[in-house]
Amino acid sequence: MIRALYAEDDPNVAGIVRSYMEHFAPDWKLDVVPNGTECLQRMAAGGYDILLLDLVLPDTDGLHILGELARRNDTTPVVMVTGHGQTELAVRALRAGAADCVDKTSPQFLQLVDIIKRVHAHHAEAPARPATASLPGRHHVMLIEGSSSVGANIREFCASHAPQFEVSLAATQAELDRFLTTGAGADAVLIGPNPPGSKPLEVLRRVHSQSAGVPVLLVSSRSDGETAVAAFKLGAQDFILQKPDYLTELVFSLNSALRRASVERQNTKLTHELETLNRSLEAQVITRTRELQALSLRLLRIQEDERRAIARELHDEVGQLLTGLKLQLEAAQRSAGDTPLRREIEEARATASNLLEHVRTLTQQYRPRVLDDLGLQPALEWHARQFTKQTGIDVALDVSLPPERLPGELETVAYRIVQEALTNAARHAQAKLVSVTVTTGDKLLFVEIADRGVGFDLTSVLARTDSLGLAGLRERVNLAGGRLEIYSRPGEGTRIQAEFPLPAEGTTPPFP
Repeated sequence: MIRALYAEDDPNVAGIVRSYMEHFAPDWKLDVVPNGTECLQRMAAGGYDILLLDLVLPDTDGLHILGELARRNDTTPVVMVTGHGQTELAVRALRAGAADCVDKTSPQFLQLVDIIKRVHAHHAEAPARPATASLPGRHHVMLIEGSSSVGANIREFCASHAPQFEVSLAATQAELDRFLTTGAGADAVLIGPNPPGSKPLEVLRRVHSQSAGVPVLLVSSRSDGETAVAAFKLGAQDFILQKPDYLTELVFSLNSALRRASVERQNTKLTHELETLNRSLEAQVITRTRELQALSLRLLRIQEDERRAIARELHDEVGQLLTGLKLQLEAAQRSAGDTPLRREIEEARATASNLLEHVRTLTQQYRPRVLDDLGLQPALEWHARQFTKQTGIDVALDVSLPPERLPGELETVAYRIVQEALTNAARHAQAKLVSVTVTTGDKLLFVEIADRGVGFDLTSVLARTDSLGLAGLRERVNLAGGRLEIYSRPGEGTRIQAEFPLPAEGTTPPFP
């Protein structure tokens, strides 16, 4: 249900509107008041969804009521109801904030119900007006006008009809210069048609350059379009033609300009606060990301240290025990002679030999001693031989590295990438040959592993939560400060490329 208030002094028109609504909108509630005083009293009490406002009332006019509602920060939508010959007043009402305008002497008046529906729906969908759009308290308006009569008329009208404006007057060149120098804390500037010492547009230019952000309105006695266009180009918020009833329009325009300025200041403040918050959040994200990267690097180092410790334990403890057991079985085999016991000892010795070989292989897989002792190239050559021996897949290895060794942790990263890529190729590629290229150039280390196997759909594989191999590769490369590219399509094989910056001499590389 829509509850509407109609301010109309003609009882015949009010009766027609009531009957029309009872027929076409029977669930609506319409209250009618005959003058502006009762209208403002009813609006102060609240409870109305829309106000129908006659432009001319016995005790006031619709423009004054619009101004009072604006001063109260009443957001109830207003539809102005005009009569014949009131087009100019209707335009001023729309500028002052009316939502729509309907002529009660034209056929358009029969569309009043549809107009109310549209205005009410638009108001319901519009975002709530910010609290900063209101104009609480008093606002300092600086009036720049050399004519004492014009200045007095404006100040008296504002004192009577817009007490929220405290109007100060700069009537001389000295007062104007003092204002331009100090700003005088004005919330708005009003330039009259006869400013002291200069033409209105020149004063507007000076005011706008000295008081950026303060709304400036220009009252002009000239009605030519060129002056209005020039005023707006120089930064005027509004251009008001000095006519017999221009003071009402002036008050509405000041209300509107101050409201816009208030909203703009609040938006600027919120934008600044948002930028500050974004910078703070960005700094926190960067800090947290660095902390997580440092933790990941530490975990990878711990993992490599653990692998190294396990490999050493397998080699030094388990390997030596198995070697001693093998020697003992060989001695027992020689002492047993040609007896059934000799064959059992032979089987036990063979089992010990196989177990010893398995421990040696496992030791190298955990952490090949050759990587620590001799460097990346010998470790890759050894791993390629072992890979071919275990899988039957040939490896075309091309390693071109400088004579001096790379940083130990960078060698570890490159070795693990090749190791993981070869493992994936053996499991999924169904290829007979895998090419591995490791080289340096232009202060970068390049690693590429390529095959001509069955390939795969890269997007779907990366989207799977149970596929950790490629994700682990990417994470390891990223933590090392490198860049990883993976190329694969079904039936076209797979190519993995990684590159890492080589540390400058005398610096500690950030590699895990």
